[in-house]
Amino acid sequence: MEVKPQIRAWWDTAEHDYDAIAAHGVHSEEERELWTEVITQLLGSDQQLKILDMGTGTGFLALLLAELGYEVTGADWAASKLEKAKKKMERTGNFVNFVVEDAENLSFESEQFDAVVSRHLVWTLANPDSAFKEWARVTKPGGKVLTDIPSRHSHPGNHHFGEEIGKELPFYNGADPGDVISMFEAAGLVNVSVRVFDKMMLVEGEKA
Repeated sequence: MEVKPQIRAWWDTAEHDYDAIAAHGVHSEEERELWTEVITQLLGSDQQLKILDMGTGTGFLALLLAELGYEVTGADWAASKLEKAKKKMERTGNFVNFVVEDAENLSFESEQFDAVVSRHLVWTLANPDSAFKEWARVTKPGGKVLTDIPSRHSHPGNHHFGEEIGKELPFYNGADPGDVISMFEAAGLVNVSVRVFDKMMLVEGEKA
């Protein structure tokens, strides 16, 4: 079953109000401070860093990174989401280069970014191992790949796409830390670490 076109069509619906969901975006100053703290801890305060926000959606994380002074590219395969991200960007006064990309098959040349970050993306991927290899490819040596992944069994069996599509996605119902670490290492990432929160893991690896 080829599920990628169906997943893309689900996300690329202009009427889909992604930002209305509580876990998406920032809805309080407390959330903003938390994400700012996490980002600066993981990436440092060097504002010369070039960062790729993969699966940017309507641009929450990319715009926060730009606000912190980083040079940001926000990539997603849902053009309708990127249009909303650009409108939000116009209101902020900060610039993000928003582009259409497939997370599992990027068009960027190798070693373009100091870091690749993603949020709420990996569980939707048909081939997360391919995505991790691509993210590592476009990261400079010594750069970082950061992503969040739901913990195992933290999602219901029909979350968003339904059971038929979900059974084709390796991390649809979350992941075990060991599985993600193995995929990161297979992608050429080293010093892989996992931080486990309530229902989510934050995974970090370094480009060898």
